[in-house]
Amino acid sequence: MSEQLPRITLADQVRDHIVMEIATGALAPGSPLRELEIAQRLGTSQTPVREAFRKLAAVGLLETRIHVGTRVRDLTAKDLSDAVPVRAALEGIAGRVIAERGVTEDAALLAALEHMEQVATTGDRLALAAASTAFHRRIITLAANDSLSRSWESLGIEVMTVMALAHHDIDVLAAAASHRPVYDALLSGDPVRAERELSDHQLAYVPTHERPTEEGQAPTAS
Repeated sequence: MSEQLPRITLADQVRDHIVMEIATGALAPGSPLRELEIAQRLGTSQTPVREAFRKLAAVGLLETRIHVGTRVRDLTAKDLSDAVPVRAALEGIAGRVIAERGVTEDAALLAALEHMEQVATTGDRLALAAASTAFHRRIITLAANDSLSRSWESLGIEVMTVMALAHHDIDVLAAAASHRPVYDALLSGDPVRAERELSDHQLAYVPTHERPTEEGQAPTAS
């Protein structure tokens, strides 16, 4: 099985750049965005910028209005929490499928987990968001279900993870550590355990969701 990560397109690089600027406050809600301006600043043509705008509008981070143009939308806590139960269901399904297939090891998933744990020691929240996304994307890839993958991608996981980490007081070390039980459950061969662990891992992000916690357990990063 290949361990190579998917190549990121120029449009995705532009998208990630814009997301980081929004997350760090360089682009505030309501800020206007112009294709030509960003293309010139990043040294690209307008085509990848246009595609990046389309992707960010699809997940609700940008909005475009006739005669007004494209602006940064205020991604609210409700926007984030509304997506969590959907993501929890999708990743729960992925966990069950992986366990049912009898996957007991995966070098790429382990590498993604260890990279996330290493990144967490730096305290860099945005880097942790990227590492967390890579870990969860590997899980979806292992499930090998195109419909599941398309649904998961449509949620704009990178955007949601970056924004959640940028605006919440989350212990990055605890966040990374919370993925170990997920990894263990996935490779346990127990479909019920894998589905429950993946689902609960995400549901911990819903502000109104009350989940019993063990001593020392902290809110986690998706």
